[in-house]
Amino acid sequence: MIYRIRWWLAGAFARIYTLVLFKGVEVDGSARHDGPRLIVANHFGGLVDAIVVVRALGGLPYIVAKSTLFKRLPMRLGLRALGVVPVYRQMDHSDTAKNTSSFHEVAKVLSKGRTVLIFPEGTVTDTQELQKVRTGAARMALSAIEAGVQNLAIIPVGITYEDKVSSRSRVLVEVGDRITEDEIVELAGRQEPRESDRVLVDQVTSLIAERLGAVSPDFGSLVRERTMMLAASIHLRTGMSKAFSEPTMAELRTVAQELASSIDVRDENRLAATGRYQLALTASGLGDDQIQPMPKTTDLARVALVKGIIVVAMAPFALLGLTANFVAILLVMAVGALVKEPVSKGTARVITGMVVFPLSWIVLLILSDPNTVWIALLFVIVGLVFLVLGITQVVDLFEALSGWWAVRNHLALLPDLTKLRIEADTELSDILGEA
Repeated sequence: MIYRIRWWLAGAFARIYTLVLFKGVEVDGSARHDGPRLIVANHFGGLVDAIVVVRALGGLPYIVAKSTLFKRLPMRLGLRALGVVPVYRQMDHSDTAKNTSSFHEVAKVLSKGRTVLIFPEGTVTDTQELQKVRTGAARMALSAIEAGVQNLAIIPVGITYEDKVSSRSRVLVEVGDRITEDEIVELAGRQEPRESDRVLVDQVTSLIAERLGAVSPDFGSLVRERTMMLAASIHLRTGMSKAFSEPTMAELRTVAQELASSIDVRDENRLAATGRYQLALTASGLGDDQIQPMPKTTDLARVALVKGIIVVAMAPFALLGLTANFVAILLVMAVGALVKEPVSKGTARVITGMVVFPLSWIVLLILSDPNTVWIALLFVIVGLVFLVLGITQVVDLFEALSGWWAVRNHLALLPDLTKLRIEADTELSDILGEA
């Protein structure tokens, strides 16, 4: 019962928090499995990665995390309450012999048909590129099978951020081909898999790296990734007819990865026409989304009507949420602005939010009338949800208005920009046609 309550509450929290952090969370594929699951995910965004996976799964799995997070008693108690299992790493100078008890704990969880999440790279990096996969995930899976866990599936989950520094970008959660218990048994030569079999551990680790790599970005550098994603967006927009729309993250990653595979790092002058077009856009103060498809006045009126109705309907609750959570919101925004490292920004926002929002609600409980305190708290939390939804609608409306206005002010440039765009898309089509 406690597990189910924790599962659904965390799923609701993750859904609300990702509404704040991202413009959209796109899930490609299903991680459902009739049995125990070991979720292996790439690790590009710190604590935000865990929240994104929780959002995709719909609930809170048991999470494997580095033991150094458990050093302080308050943190240790909080993490254990959330079902976090410590793992001891050589790089932290920890006693790796303690991993035996951690593996047993994971096996016990999996034996109940539950879900465990681990980031097998063992560290977070600024680059969106899969690092060396450590043996921990494979050893946990083999330890569980050896302990009698049946029908175990190792499910790779790739996370791709459109821009992990921006607070209103998009994220793709891509579920890859799962590794079944039968595959592991086959690798073991039809013998009983054992965690002590070092060759088998390496084989399963390689298989995890291969499956996880297939759903993870692989561009070589952040600059190259941005270049390929931008080129992919230009190509995909060519076939779009609805204004203020954009390609899905799954489409962008697929085409961008195809372009990166087709263009050698030393031969990126093949994107010369695309570069000329982007330079002209930058000089003109426009974006490709304002050229293709070009927003019309009727498009703006349609968006304004829909967004306006939604905002007006939400306004009373949103204002209540803003009033009650104003200080907490300011603190989260301030911390996000102060932290400079891209890999830490999202984590800092999440941790700050997890502390300051509950504290502000506790203060409200203390100051409120005891007879109506729970009603007031409910309205505050609901108001926060409506506030987040309302802000996203206002931002969307502002972006649509600014895009429409920018086009109106640069009509004389459109013929030349359109010509450059056709040249860029022809170039991209030729490259993709060779792939």
